[in-house]
Amino acid sequence: MTASPSRAPAPAPGASIMLEPAPAIDTATAVGILRDHFAIDASVSPLRSERDRNFLALAPDGRRLVLKVSNSADDPAVIAMENAAMRWVEEIDPALSIPRVLPAGNGSPAVEVRAPDGRLHQVRVMTVVAGTAADQTSLPARFADAFGEACAGLAVALRGFTHPAAQRPLDWDPRLVSQLRFHTGHLTDPGRRAQVEGLLDRFENLRAATAALPAQVLHGDITLSNVLVDDAGQVTGLIDFGDMHHTARACDLAISLSSLIRETDEPWRAAGRFLDAYQRLTPLEPEEAGLLGELVLARLVTSVLISAWRAPLHPENHAYVTSTDDSSWRTIDLLAALGPAELARTFHRLCGTSRVASAQRPDPTLLGRRDARFGGRRLAPLFYEEPLQVVSAAGAYVRTADGRTYLDAYNNVPVVGHAHPAVVQAISRQAAVLNINSRYLHPNVVELAERLTATMPAGLDTCVFVNSGSEANDLAWRMATLHTGNSGAIVTDFSYHGVSAATSPMSTNTYPPSQRPSHIGVFAPPMPGDADDDRAATEAIRGARASLRGAGHDVALLAVDTIFSSAGVLEPTDDYMRALVRETRASGGLFLADEVQAGFGRGGRSLWRFQDFGITPDFVTLGKPMGNGHPIAALITRREIAERFTAVDEYFSTFGGNPVSSAAALTVLDIIEQSGLVARSGQVGEELRGRLRDGLGLTVRGQGLFAGIDIRPGDTAGFTAGALAERLREAGVLVGTTGRDGQVLKVRPPLIWESEHVEVFTEALGRVLGR
Repeated sequence: MTASPSRAPAPAPGASIMLEPAPAIDTATAVGILRDHFAIDASVSPLRSERDRNFLALAPDGRRLVLKVSNSADDPAVIAMENAAMRWVEEIDPALSIPRVLPAGNGSPAVEVRAPDGRLHQVRVMTVVAGTAADQTSLPARFADAFGEACAGLAVALRGFTHPAAQRPLDWDPRLVSQLRFHTGHLTDPGRRAQVEGLLDRFENLRAATAALPAQVLHGDITLSNVLVDDAGQVTGLIDFGDMHHTARACDLAISLSSLIRETDEPWRAAGRFLDAYQRLTPLEPEEAGLLGELVLARLVTSVLISAWRAPLHPENHAYVTSTDDSSWRTIDLLAALGPAELARTFHRLCGTSRVASAQRPDPTLLGRRDARFGGRRLAPLFYEEPLQVVSAAGAYVRTADGRTYLDAYNNVPVVGHAHPAVVQAISRQAAVLNINSRYLHPNVVELAERLTATMPAGLDTCVFVNSGSEANDLAWRMATLHTGNSGAIVTDFSYHGVSAATSPMSTNTYPPSQRPSHIGVFAPPMPGDADDDRAATEAIRGARASLRGAGHDVALLAVDTIFSSAGVLEPTDDYMRALVRETRASGGLFLADEVQAGFGRGGRSLWRFQDFGITPDFVTLGKPMGNGHPIAALITRREIAERFTAVDEYFSTFGGNPVSSAAALTVLDIIEQSGLVARSGQVGEELRGRLRDGLGLTVRGQGLFAGIDIRPGDTAGFTAGALAERLREAGVLVGTTGRDGQVLKVRPPLIWESEHVEVFTEALGRVLGR
């Protein structure tokens, strides 16, 4: 036997990796190789293998090693890649249990040895990974979890690894199964042969279908025979990097999954557990999930084709080569019976990717089904005479199922833009780690409270987190009645503050005056041309209070939406707002600044609209814009008010301020601060109002990116506000209407609007108006 460095020439052209017999190395030769090339005296015993020759070596010092003699057809460059990959994984994730390659006496990780039959082989010595091959023992159901986690862990560890030898075709790659068509002749059962030929037709475009999927250098053979487990079925290590190649991640995953599900009586349960564990470490793309079933089926077909081809060639190894045939055929029948579409839907459901994918398609039955189960559109209203089936949104635009894209000039909840990538990241990554109720300590909600109170005037130091603005206003009402001992609320006529039993009476735009409860006092907000000075505000509060006292109540709370949105988007003076607060407190009541619509910089001057008036509320309520649409809201108040409440009552919102919602809210604050959205709201809002006034001759009110456009039929080609909203929808713009008579166009877009969005909006409005 002679040795040389492992950079020997590749096998001669035409040498077949699959046809070349295993090395002709016996135990005596193996002992000599260990002694002569690795300076290890050891006893050896053969291990099972298909194409290589492996031996377990027991050294006198107690070490257990594996002597691996590679097939003579193996490319030395590929073996060098295996060695490099194992070193890479050892450095990137030392906790992953894989073999460690020991250097030969010449320092090389492999040496070339000539066997007695004259063939040359790459030879290596590796450490033994403890455990039993998973296909050699009975496995508990929980093995699927550990298996999925191990497969994902190795894929993650190999993400940055590259090697020139990885770009090699491999017969076992499920993408390439159609190239094995010539092996169908080895299937002796005509029925099975016809079945496989039909499946190969089905797989003809599989390589092209996987071309755009996430891909990297991967193990390529994490099957039950290469996964080691302990007596409890826990994974102890992964072995045999001999099939490494660059492939789609979904292909590598399909190889492992096919190995698992063909050996279990509950394949779908095992697949679900495996995929759950895998995705905890590295979530799959919907496109991967949609092809995963086809790839699993393709891998099983690959297995039976190669087995049928190779079994007659190696009769001495027949049992090993065909050991998975029966289970493979059984699983092929299970999966092939579903058809491609149903198989894709099944794996989408298992991976959690089905909802997004299925919701993208137009559904003409959706409206009827909704009306049938939602109590009709009076109970569950929809925008527009022809409701829109929305399927996606990004930034300032919304897309519908018919493929149209609309500029969003209405939705304030996605305050930093629809599907903002940073918010999506924050939500998904926190959800992948933990979401739990708020009776446990977590830093996200604490930091959020600290950052919010830091933006408030002195004294507003206490946060209570809830899920919606209605809940926040409801709690403020409960606190106010306990703190003041009074039972009356004052709100503006035609206001909105929520949908709960306590806040719906304060939402005077939702019911006629004849239905107003006696504990609700109202005053008309100052419309354009009305007096809005100190005196007007004082008289407004006194008049509302008088009506309350006449009904046996007194003022506990004044609640004001600081942009007067439902009344038509108004602009009261500082003196007016200050007098409202002063007179309310003189009457024994507390003041609530409802910032659900106007907050988070929408006014373009300050983070909170009430700050523009120079007032300090007793309560500030924030709504779902805080989480860019994720359900989180807050009540901010003074500690003494909260303590008066908790002395006689308590409040708990199970998921108010949960870790995921808090992560979304913290990210929204980051974006507003880093992107300067408050100042941009002011600048773009001024540009918007200028173009509406000067360019289109319209009457417009508001501040920042909140505008109310008066629609007077004489000035707008006879259109009402509702008709204009419909026409703008047809022109690709979404707006709302507001005001007592619904004659104000409500423009309240995401704060990321820029000049280009103003241009799109005003051009569309001008076109509709014929200007």
